[in-house]
Amino acid sequence: MKNKALLSRTALTAGALAAAISFSASAAPVTEETAKNIALENAGQKAEDVTFLKLKSDIENNRRVFEVKFLTTDQVEYDYEILESDGTILSIDYDISVISSQSQGAGAAISMEQAKTMALEQAKEKTENVTFVKEETDYDYSFPIYEMEFHTSDSKKYKYEFNGNTGAVISWEYDGWGCLLAGENTQSPDNTNSGTLGKGDAISGMEGAKSAALKKAGLKDSDVIWKKLERDRENGRLVYKGEFVRGSLEYEFEIDGATGEFLEWDVEIDD
Repeated sequence: MKNKALLSRTALTAGALAAAISFSASAAPVTEETAKNIALENAGQKAEDVTFLKLKSDIENNRRVFEVKFLTTDQVEYDYEILESDGTILSIDYDISVISSQSQGAGAAISMEQAKTMALEQAKEKTENVTFVKEETDYDYSFPIYEMEFHTSDSKKYKYEFNGNTGAVISWEYDGWGCLLAGENTQSPDNTNSGTLGKGDAISGMEGAKSAALKKAGLKDSDVIWKKLERDRENGRLVYKGEFVRGSLEYEFEIDGATGEFLEWDVEIDD
């Protein structure tokens, strides 16, 4: 849901990215302040050099997490989800505000195959342990953008975007939820982590998903513009995902098809 204008993103250097792809957990539950420090250390930033945009405790997939979002002085935005029970980093999203119309970063032109190799090296993953589910080249700009997504054998997900002219990484995301859930799918969360974002009845198809989301938002179908509505399976579970806009607000959700539980619910100002 973030602004994805690529012409103004700065490049994340290979060294900085390699340092960022580290998801070590601590031995004890973390506090709000600890979560901030985990995110800052992972991003290689200092508290005095960033502006915190979000810092709150929330429930995701029946686990309590800290959501930490901050903006650096050079307009790079980091968004983290950190497991409250032990400090595991479950997701990272790196993006930059639109500040110019020029691509930044200098280096040699690369091919898609070279970009894939670079992504695997920086994510510290091996070719034999991943499956590429997306490989696309975007020519909408004055330089080619290589877009890719790959999943690991233990259900981690990575997304990358490279500047084809310079070899610079211009966007990356990490999602470790699948790995966590795959390892805990036979366990029940403890009482302190048992909250949900809202439950209902089983969803009866796409229209049922729409109705549930609109009811939660307190809106009618005629009030909104739908951008996405799809059915998917995640870890063997049927889910419905959607996005819609009402005025300047953009809503994004994910619903468990079997229980009607909202697994994700996000409302942001539409850029």
